[in-house]
Amino acid sequence: MHDSIKETANKIADIVKSYLVQAHNDRFEPEGRVFLEKQIGAFLQAATPVRFVLPGFPCKSPNVVDKSFGTLPDYGDVISINRLESLAKAIQSLYEPGCQVTILSDGTTFNDIVDVPDETSKAYNRQLRELIQSPYIEWKELGDFFPEARSDDETRKALIKSAGLPYKGIADFIKRVRNNAELAATHDKICSYLYNDVRLNRQPQQSNEDYLNSVAEKAYQMMYRGQALSALVERAFPDTVRLSVHQYDNDGPKFTFGFTDGLTIVRQPWHSVPVLAASGNVSLQGHASIDKDRHVLVTYQGRPWVYVEADDAGAGKFDYELLKQPLFGLKIDDPHGLGVKALSPAFLAFLSAQFGFVCIKGVQFERSEQLEAFCQPFGEIFQWQFGAVHVVKPEDKPSGFVHSLEKTPIHWDLSMIRLDHEQVGGNPWFTAERFMLYCKNPPKKGEGNTTVVDGRIVMEMVGPDVVKKWEDVHITYNTPMTYFGGKPRTYPLVYAHPKTGKKAFRYQEGSDSELQKFTVEVEGVSAQESRALIEELDRLVYDERCMIAHDWEQGDLLILDNWQTLHGRLPMTEASRGRELWRVQVF
Repeated sequence: MHDSIKETANKIADIVKSYLVQAHNDRFEPEGRVFLEKQIGAFLQAATPVRFVLPGFPCKSPNVVDKSFGTLPDYGDVISINRLESLAKAIQSLYEPGCQVTILSDGTTFNDIVDVPDETSKAYNRQLRELIQSPYIEWKELGDFFPEARSDDETRKALIKSAGLPYKGIADFIKRVRNNAELAATHDKICSYLYNDVRLNRQPQQSNEDYLNSVAEKAYQMMYRGQALSALVERAFPDTVRLSVHQYDNDGPKFTFGFTDGLTIVRQPWHSVPVLAASGNVSLQGHASIDKDRHVLVTYQGRPWVYVEADDAGAGKFDYELLKQPLFGLKIDDPHGLGVKALSPAFLAFLSAQFGFVCIKGVQFERSEQLEAFCQPFGEIFQWQFGAVHVVKPEDKPSGFVHSLEKTPIHWDLSMIRLDHEQVGGNPWFTAERFMLYCKNPPKKGEGNTTVVDGRIVMEMVGPDVVKKWEDVHITYNTPMTYFGGKPRTYPLVYAHPKTGKKAFRYQEGSDSELQKFTVEVEGVSAQESRALIEELDRLVYDERCMIAHDWEQGDLLILDNWQTLHGRLPMTEASRGRELWRVQVF
C-alpha cells in the first residue's frame, strides 16, 4: 500500500474510532485498527467511496414504560442517523471520493418475535426514510433482497433458506446451543432482554412456566434469524466496513457505533428516549429513568418527540409542541392559565436558543410597559429615541417597509444600526442576542405572517463543502439613512456564534421597494457572480424546510434568537391595517 494511502487510511480510522462505543475491554488498538485500515485501504486504492453498512433501526421497543416513546420515529432517531451522516461528512472532508453508509433496517427479521406487527415496523421504516434524506445515507430493508417473496413471512423464510446455515433446522440449532457454553450464555442474555427489556406479553391464562418457555423459544428464534441475517450481510456487502448496534470489543470485523458522543455502553434510539439537557447536549436514556418533575415533554404532530430538562418548578404545567423537525420553533400553551411569569426567563432563553424561537400563546399585556418589564431579566434592553418598545403597525405615509403593508425582507435585527448610538459604541458587530414580538392586534389570517428562518437548517441543506466556501464570502448591505438604517455595512455570510463558537448563517434579503431600497452585493466577485449567489440565497431562505411563517393570533408572544435565525414579514392587504406588534430587543 502506498505511503499516502496508508496515511489517509490511518486518518480515516482515527475518525471512525471517535464514533465508536469503547468499553473498558476495547481492543480497537491495535487489533481493530489494523483490520479497519486494511478495509479502508482497499477503497482508497480503488479511489471509490468508503462504504459502511449498519443493520439496525428495526422497530421501536413495544415497552413504552421502560424504553421507548411509542411506535414512530422521534428526535432520538434523528440525532442517531445524523451522527452516521456526520461520520460520512468527516470522511468526505478528508477523502474526495467520500463515504456511503447503508442502513439495513432489519425490522422484518425480528419484529414478529417481539410482538410488533409487520405494518407497525414498516410504518416506522417509512417515516424514517421521509424524515432523514441524505446523499450520504442509503436505505435497505430485508424485502429488497427477496423481491419474489409475497409476504413478510415468506421473506423471513427466504432469509433462512438463503443463509446456508450448518443446521438441519431450528430443532438442531437449539440442540447445539444447549451443548455450547458460549451460545448458551448468549441465549440467556437474549432471554433476559426479552423478559426484562421488551416485556413480552403474557397470553391469557398462560402459566408462568409456559410464559418463560415461550420467552426461551423466541430467544432461540432470534439467535437463529440473527445468524441468517449476518450471512446475508456478509454475502451482500462482502468488502464493506461493518458497523454494529450491539456491544463488541471493536477488534473487527464488527465495530460498535455510538449514536451519541462518549458512550461506553450501547444506547439505541429504538430502545430509549432522547433527552435535551440544560447544557444543550442530547442523550439517549431509558424511558423509566426520566425524572418527570425535572423534564418537560415536547411533542411533534401529536406524538412524543424529546424530553427537555427544566429546573423550573412551573414548567411542567405547560404544553410544548415542536413546529418543524428536527428542532425548529416551539409552541407553548398555558392550559391552566398560570401566565407567562410562571416560566423563568432563564428557561425561556434556553428554549429560544435551542429551538430558534418560542411562541407562548395567550399572553395578555394591556400596556407596552408590561412587555418591557417582562423582557428586563433577559438582558440589557436596546433603547430607541422613542423608548424600549417599538410599536410596529402600518402607517398612512410610511417611510420604509417596516411600517407599510408591503413585505419586509428577510434580515436580522439591528443589522444596520448606526454605530454612533451610545449602546453600540462603534462596535460593528453589535446586535441583539434575542428579541420579543407581542401581538396586540393580529392581521387577517394568512397575511402579515412573521417569517422565521433557521440558519442551522440552511447550512445543513447546502452541506459542509458549500458552508466552507461561504466562510470566505462577505456581503455589503446598504439602505438609505433612515431611523432604522445607517451607512453601508459588510458582514461575513457565515460567522462564529458569539457564545457557542459554532458556525452561524447571516444574510439579509434585498429590496426594490419604492418605499425603501435595500441593496445587497457580494464583495470581491463579478456582478454576474454576485447576482447568482444572491439569487441562490434568496431561494434558500424561502425554502419550506428552513422557514416557518407564523400566523399571528392575539396574545402570541414570540421570543426569537437573533443569532441563529433570520426573520421578515409577508405582505398584507387593507384588511390587515389594524395589525399591531410590540417589539423589544435584548443584548
